[in-house]
Amino acid sequence: MSVIIEIAGPCRKKLRIEVSAERVAGTRAEILREFRQVAELPGFRPGKAPEPMVEKRYAKEIDEEVRKKLIPDSYREVIGEHKLRAVGMPQIEKVEWQPGQPMIYTALVDVAPEFTLPEYKGIAVKRKETPISDKDVTKMVDALREQQADFVEVQGRGVKTGDFAVINYTGVADGKPIAELVPDNKGLGEHQGFWVLIESDSFLPGFCDQLLGATTGEKRQVLINFAADFPQKQLAGRKATYFVDVTAIKEKKLPELNEEFAKKAGSESVDKLKEQVRKGIAHEREVELQTDLRNQLVEHLLKQAQFDLPDSLIAAETRSVVYDVVRENTMRGVSRAELDQRKNDIFGFAAQSAKDRLRASFILDAVADKENITVEEDELEERIAQIAQRNRSTPERIKAQLVEHEEMGQIEDQVRVAKTLDFLMANAKVESAE
Repeated sequence: MSVIIEIAGPCRKKLRIEVSAERVAGTRAEILREFRQVAELPGFRPGKAPEPMVEKRYAKEIDEEVRKKLIPDSYREVIGEHKLRAVGMPQIEKVEWQPGQPMIYTALVDVAPEFTLPEYKGIAVKRKETPISDKDVTKMVDALREQQADFVEVQGRGVKTGDFAVINYTGVADGKPIAELVPDNKGLGEHQGFWVLIESDSFLPGFCDQLLGATTGEKRQVLINFAADFPQKQLAGRKATYFVDVTAIKEKKLPELNEEFAKKAGSESVDKLKEQVRKGIAHEREVELQTDLRNQLVEHLLKQAQFDLPDSLIAAETRSVVYDVVRENTMRGVSRAELDQRKNDIFGFAAQSAKDRLRASFILDAVADKENITVEEDELEERIAQIAQRNRSTPERIKAQLVEHEEMGQIEDQVRVAKTLDFLMANAKVESAE
């Protein structure tokens, strides 16, 4: 088998592979015998038809099977023999083959980038300590109180800032119901039993300000001028009128910070609760600090190692980042219309993020190879157990799912990357940031 390898671009090789006529003939003869064993031709039992008849009847199918077998087999052999670090699937072009002749084809393949690994030991990183103040503890305790807050119905006064008003509303713009103008976001046009926090920036600009002083049972008209850059294009620049019924006023009441509350929160006393909260904050900040230190290591290595990346990997990783960004924003309540307006910014961010991720992956992989960092079976099992705990499942079930979806390799890569970052951290120069 002869091979000609040419450079077809950054991180791309063009392989011209020629499979000998003898090998092609041998493979075809083997496949012909397999066809003969199962071929059903008139007048013959399966496996008894003469080979020439089988060959004539199934020539096209046999030739296709020859291609399906020889091309991937020979491609894998070339990749192994020439130690090419192929990424992704090859693009097969120009398959030439006639009976009795060699099979010749071209394969375009993306390969891992070649680069000089920068010095990775002794990287200087800044440890940015943030002292925990009493204010931090109080803020976290108040957050716990918020979780157990009661909402008490208010009587005898109007709506004021900080209240929750329970309202029914319908909106009209230029004589048309807003629910019809924006059918993909009907909640913007009408809603029953809607709880709105009375703050200037809640819901729509200026909406809550016009409800101040309203009492339970009162009806009000709220006038809204939608900005020219309002995410819902159907309403951008328009004036609208909302017909609002205030059905109830709710005031949030936090529980008293006393021994009873502390016990409900799992502590013996208020002082013990604050101590527990302080330890929790300290743990969270240490986790954030370690993440920041490792990010500094990666950022340093990215600056020191500049190299091209395979286009196919960039495209795939960019799609993955875009998907993550869209999903995260959707979960935060960002509308599809707003995401469409920001699509250029999202794609630009995703493309750069994808390149940084890929380059970091190749660099860390190179460090792991040089330092012979491997993943032991017990480390893999520990990682699976962590995933199971986070997903409220069992390690056995998670492992079965990973095997079924062929994702065990991804988990192993995650553990290897984490161990590589631990290695870099152990060999870094950690300095205190002022």
